[in-house]
Amino acid sequence: MDDSLGDFPNGAVLVEDGIITAVGRAEDIKSPDAEIIDATDGVLIPGMVDTHRHASMSLTRGLGADQSLFHFLSNTYLRWLPATSVPDMELSSFVGALEALDSGVTTIVDTCESFHSGEHAEAELRGLKKSGIRAFFCFAMSDDAYGSAAVGMDGWKARLAHVEELKSKTLSDGLVQVGMALSQPGTVPFDLTRTELKFADKHALLCCSHSCAIENSITTKDIEDRAQHGLMMPGHLYIHCTNLTKREIGLIARSQGKVSIATETEMQMGMGIPPIRACIEHGIQPSLSIDTSSAVAPDLLSQMRLALQMQRCFDNDTVHKTRQVPLELDFGVRDALRWGTRNGAEAVGMLDRIGTLTPGKQADVVLISSKRALSASAYPLATAVLHSSPADVDTVMVKGEVRKRDGHLVGHDIADIRIKAKAGLQRIMENVEKMRPEMTIEEIRQYLLDAENLTRSNLAKAYFGEMTRGDWMRQR
Repeated sequence: MDDSLGDFPNGAVLVEDGIITAVGRAEDIKSPDAEIIDATDGVLIPGMVDTHRHASMSLTRGLGADQSLFHFLSNTYLRWLPATSVPDMELSSFVGALEALDSGVTTIVDTCESFHSGEHAEAELRGLKKSGIRAFFCFAMSDDAYGSAAVGMDGWKARLAHVEELKSKTLSDGLVQVGMALSQPGTVPFDLTRTELKFADKHALLCCSHSCAIENSITTKDIEDRAQHGLMMPGHLYIHCTNLTKREIGLIARSQGKVSIATETEMQMGMGIPPIRACIEHGIQPSLSIDTSSAVAPDLLSQMRLALQMQRCFDNDTVHKTRQVPLELDFGVRDALRWGTRNGAEAVGMLDRIGTLTPGKQADVVLISSKRALSASAYPLATAVLHSSPADVDTVMVKGEVRKRDGHLVGHDIADIRIKAKAGLQRIMENVEKMRPEMTIEEIRQYLLDAENLTRSNLAKAYFGEMTRGDWMRQR
């Protein structure tokens, strides 16, 4: 994925002390003392980067598979997550990170909205660190209750103090770094959003938000408000963006913002059209995510495949509407791979260190094998992207450390983890029975209306005392 190097039909990558030191033709790279990992009939790619994954929900895999967004959210916040204990939070995060590694994802942005106490937050962080993955622990702000701190300002202040404490304790050059996920836009007074953004900027935290995420709804839609108040921070990671106007996507592009697209959940849950082409047309390089394995498969290969074929379908439909037959495809498998690797590395501010197989970069390397196939491939890259699953991911390396070898995760007792994960799911499901009942469709409709009214109220407060109608008329 390094355009200056190109591809090598019979290539090799030399790794020393966690760093890529040579990339080229196998016959040109000599290192007699090196361990050899045989990549015959395989494709070597950079480690994939998932820019939005709720690792803490990994124990409840598949639970939201048939749910629309607000059905899913009501269950998530009012039933499933409150039913998750501190030990199961750590286990879920650990399992989620291992699922990512197993599928060739070496870096994740863990958007941690799930915890309702400091103990839960620290448990999730421990789970990530224990797995050996590269991760951004994006601590999610809100004004919900947090341990003994009550709903409102107390809960919000307790969270802000805790993320600062976690940041001070976590090495900035470690595999797991602390970041921030904003309070869901519109769910807290705008002054708190302003404080969160400035806090993240001051502490150089990777900062993300679920933004403009639901077509035909005002919820999470605050791009214009941020722009009006000088809060379009460079490098901010905007998640979903299915409800952007052209002006809003232009604001993101001009501020050097990044976009994370969760193709499958956006399609399933009624969020709108994943904005692949809209991003590219505005100079934004889109990155990809799974969102949550509570609804979709935990591998990024399936998301690359779905994003590519979805965009091809829309492009072909545009041509069909002109009464013509499509004769060209604008996007190919290399584009899809770029969305899942290089673009993800850029989105998290690490393209200088990961995202391509380039000498001098850290060795996040994945081997996709065709051992299971009955025939050879006429186009190995296409086979790797379109025909492969996590079962075909043979080797995974993070900063030079092998995390998966010969198709199996290493360094962990996988049989024991499966037993513990099954027991954890059972505990969560038993606790769910003690929570409030699942909402009816009428209650979900009211839940959405309440969220929209709260958003209107909080975003309006961004302009209190700033301008009157008379001011506006005089400016005209």
